[in-house]
Amino acid sequence: MHAQTQSGLYRKLVEIGNIINSTLEIDRLLDLVIETVSSALDAEGCSLVLTQPGTDECYFRSAAGEASEKIKKFRLKLGEGVAGLVALEGTPLLITDAASDKRVRHDISMEVGVPARSIVCAPLNVEGRPVGSLEVINPRNKPNFDERDKEFLCAVSDSVAIAIRNARLFTQVNSEMETLSRMLGLQPTIVGNSETMRNIFAMVNKIVRTDVTVLITGETGTGKGLLARFIHENSQRRHQLFVEVNCAAIPDTLMESELFGHEKGAFTGATYSRKGKFELADNGTLCLDEVGDLAPRAQAKLLRTIEEQRFERIGSNVTIVTDVRLLATTNHDLARSVKDAQFRDDLYYRLNQIQVHLPPLRERREDIMLLVEHYLNEFNQQFGKNATNISLPARNFLLDYDWPGNVRELKNLIKRAVLLCDDDEIKCEHFPLLMQPGREKEAVAGPDRFPSLNELEKLHIISALQRAEGVKKKAADLLGVSRSTLDRKIEAYQIAL
Repeated sequence: MHAQTQSGLYRKLVEIGNIINSTLEIDRLLDLVIETVSSALDAEGCSLVLTQPGTDECYFRSAAGEASEKIKKFRLKLGEGVAGLVALEGTPLLITDAASDKRVRHDISMEVGVPARSIVCAPLNVEGRPVGSLEVINPRNKPNFDERDKEFLCAVSDSVAIAIRNARLFTQVNSEMETLSRMLGLQPTIVGNSETMRNIFAMVNKIVRTDVTVLITGETGTGKGLLARFIHENSQRRHQLFVEVNCAAIPDTLMESELFGHEKGAFTGATYSRKGKFELADNGTLCLDEVGDLAPRAQAKLLRTIEEQRFERIGSNVTIVTDVRLLATTNHDLARSVKDAQFRDDLYYRLNQIQVHLPPLRERREDIMLLVEHYLNEFNQQFGKNATNISLPARNFLLDYDWPGNVRELKNLIKRAVLLCDDDEIKCEHFPLLMQPGREKEAVAGPDRFPSLNELEKLHIISALQRAEGVKKKAADLLGVSRSTLDRKIEAYQIAL
């Protein structure tokens, strides 16, 4: 029986840890924790007390039990009552006979209609300083609390204290970002609260109003294009055009024309004159997406254009002067490409005046639930849904999954889940079959059958398209087939892009 109780408390501790990792909304988080603690210790009541900054008072921030609403109206002096004493001294208390203990505020217990028999209380210590306490009153299934209950509550309070610190930090960072955004006119389009992302925000805020060339690196789906647009929209050129060119999606033979334009008759098929991206982006911003895929000839002319801010259309001797702010993105290691003689070193140094590296989502897991909440809000509003909650198994999956497609994959997952959800809670069943926890093998083979070659080929093509960000040429190269073959397969399998 004892081992079973210990096991039950351990499971509850894990559940509380998952709750704490699931949200930065402090009110919702504390309410969930209080309810779970009360349930774990089968108590008549549970409350969380926080100190009021700049005063010697404490207030009841959250409570559970029949008297939860009544208890919230009371305030305590630091050192007053069990909760106030623990909040002052920062050490836990176990009181087995509360009726005769003078440290207990019996007047409060009587007024809320829950006379105290036994109390266990643990401090909330943030960076070595108590900021409140977590108090549980009267076990239902035994005469009084014991040391095991105190140890459990101390473990919970340590986690809650960290959550409070993180939530306060998040609020502070958000407030600072909003203030800075108002000062600079920035649009809050990038989501992240991890230390890495905060450092990126700080760097971007320093360069956003300059004309410095920025190289944005990172894996597919990390948001390189979004960051590039963010830089433009908050730069001095924001009222001019933001022009993108996907260097991985345009054949090498057409890339020079795409960038610099051509005159009528310059080559077979040139039936009219055409402006290139550099000309269209004059006085604005040109973003070279996946610049690492540029062919050597285009690299050479791009370098000259960057250095001289002038170029000629194909088939023309007329020099066009342009004023363009250049941004570039890549998922390649360009330094390695330079070493392997696949990318010009002089062009690399021109593009790499400032480099911003966006980490993969698996390296900033603390941002996962923040992103989930952001996209839940976005898609609930877009589709008129109310899927605001996430089940515990679904939360665990989201936090444990490696996200090979990074933020883009998470966004698409949440969009799909919101569309499929018919109530207010996202569950694992709303995720794609291949992603559902414990369903990987069943999804491929099924319990009673072996997958067909067509099924496996379709999944393989979908995976390649996801990795190539929907760029068919790149996906075809990954698969080792021609573009036309890939097009036929996409049509045959009715793969949505």
